[in-house]
Amino acid sequence: MAALTPRPAGTVTDLADAVRALREELSSAMAASTDETLRFEVDTVTMEFVVEVTADTEAHAGVKFWVVDVGAGGGLSRSASHTVTLELTPKTSTGERPEISDEE
Repeated sequence: MAALTPRPAGTVTDLADAVRALREELSSAMAASTDETLRFEVDTVTMEFVVEVTADTEAHAGVKFWVVDVGAGGGLSRSASHTVTLELTPKTSTGERPEISDEE
């Protein structure tokens, strides 16, 4: 079993976990909207992150993208961080656009 890549200082999570958390939040909002009369169709979701890219040559895991805590003072230099913007179009398991309500 490959060793887990340690999270670099000044980062909060990896990019995959951030996207997974968004998926869970949208799924929760969809579930909460079943009995609502007013719903919103989700079109495009834009996520923007400042990330640090690390290479793990020991575990042969390739590269890893870590979401940077932009509030962390003295963390990463500007040249070591990158901005990544993801534009996602959510679909349900049946291929439809999800609907969510304004209530939690």
